[in-house]
Amino acid sequence: MKTIQIELPEDIERHLSMINENQQNFILEAIREKIKKKESLMKELAEGYQATYEEDLNLTSDFESADLEDWK
Repeated sequence: MKTIQIELPEDIERHLSMINENQQNFILEAIREKIKKKESLMKELAEGYQATYEEDLNLTSDFESADLEDWK
């Protein structure tokens, strides 16, 4: 385990001081929850991009002539 030092805004510190359980465990659980949500979102985004890949590619090719029209 590694020790880090962080500064907390007063409102968060006030809420944290009202917690009756072990504050360290509470903070660790909150961090793990946030990491899990972020990983889940990234996974969902990747799956969504993969699921719509062909549709996106077809849409891009449909508008290719209009996209390149003024490039000459």
